[in-house]
Amino acid sequence: MHTDYELASARPLRLEKAHAKVIECVTGTAWITAYAQFEDCVLRGGERYTIPNDGLVLVEAVGSGRIRVHGTAAPRPALLRWLNLALPHTLTTRNT
Repeated sequence: MHTDYELASARPLRLEKAHAKVIECVTGTAWITAYAQFEDCVLRGGERYTIPNDGLVLVEAVGSGRIRVHGTAAPRPALLRWLNLALPHTLTTRNT
C-alpha cells in the first residue's frame, strides 16, 4: 500500500508518526529533513529513504516533483523464526 504526493518548492509535506515507512522519489528531487537526524537527505528519481523514527519529517521538492510513501512491511513469519533461532536473547523479553 502506498500514497503519492505532488510536491512544490516552499510547500513542505509534513509526515508524523511514520517510523519505518519508505519515501520513494518518483520524479524530480525531494529534500527530506527528519527529526533528530544531523543531516538532511536529498533524493532523486528512483531513490528511497526509510524514516528512522516517529518524529516530524518534512519533505519538500527542489522545483517540483512527486514522491510515494510506502507503508511498513510486516515481518515474515519465516524470518522471525530464523531470527529467534539465530539471536534468541534479542527477541525474548524477561519479566524481572
